[in-house]
Amino acid sequence: MSREAEVATGLPVEETTITRNVIAMAMVGGLAGTVVMLPVMVLVPELLGVFQTEPLTDFVGFAAVFGIQPTLTLGAVLFGIGGMVALPLVFLSFGAFLPPVEPRHLRGVTFGTIFWIGFVIAFWPDGGIVTTASFVVFSLLGHWLYGFTLGLTLDRTTGIPEHEV
Repeated sequence: MSREAEVATGLPVEETTITRNVIAMAMVGGLAGTVVMLPVMVLVPELLGVFQTEPLTDFVGFAAVFGIQPTLTLGAVLFGIGGMVALPLVFLSFGAFLPPVEPRHLRGVTFGTIFWIGFVIAFWPDGGIVTTASFVVFSLLGHWLYGFTLGLTLDRTTGIPEHEV
């Protein structure tokens, strides 16, 4: 944010650049967020019997192009890499531009909601109303927990980077 933004909001704005330490803390926040979201997105739906572990047919065809056989293990590895590397780096780039202005760590919840929309579209389950409703509710709660944890970790350790465009 610029000096004008600080004057407009009346809130002090700390300039935080993206350093190796900030990237490392974002990845720690991503790891923590992934760990926090797993019980909500996997354990509870599994206990309720609404969890779907078989690969979606669209992804089976896509993976075959690369000669890869989709498995639960491969899915878990990709889920972990996304949550601990890719998403934290995206948050570092865009977190400064997300609402709300204060408290800053809630920008992670906004971030989680944005990525939840894509998640829902990509992984929409085949099933009845209970399966679909459970998927929507548990995946949204999981993404909110992930974003909250990521945002809180960054805000409390290095700060959420602010940049000018």
